[in-house]
Amino acid sequence: MEELTAALTELEAPFRTLVDDSEWAHASMEGLVLDVGSWWTANARTRLQPQVTFSDAFSEAARHQGGVYVEGYVWTDGGPVAAAWCGQGDVVVYGPRAHAYLGVPLSPHFCRRTQQRNGTAAVLMSKHPKLLPLLRDGLPRGAVLPGGKPGPRSLGA
Repeated sequence: MEELTAALTELEAPFRTLVDDSEWAHASMEGLVLDVGSWWTANARTRLQPQVTFSDAFSEAARHQGGVYVEGYVWTDGGPVAAAWCGQGDVVVYGPRAHAYLGVPLSPHFCRRTQQRNGTAAVLMSKHPKLLPLLRDGLPRGAVLPGGKPGPRSLGA
């Protein structure tokens, strides 16, 4: 978890002036995940795949009772990789094989609206220019669902 936090912090660093000088909510998508994301854990019952597409993770979350769609970063092959998975509680139910998972559990309504507007399967990880208002203003009310364990910048973490 420390490696993933350090790598995302390093990727965010060049953009910190957006937050410090311009009062943006988040400096980058890496910063948004560090600020809002939570930790998830795979266990023996997790269905792990070498790779999971954003659309597969979204579909799996919709099919799984109590499942949530999560987008963020995983630590795999010695580096951070943008990814999506289906979570429940603080457990990865279906997702990519990785050593650490840090992501934002997103509401289906927010996901569908963003996917339709941007024409992408990924919601936050698409890095679409239309996502800049989310960095400036933060995620809208109702976009983030409960799930995971407090992330690196969560209150009380």
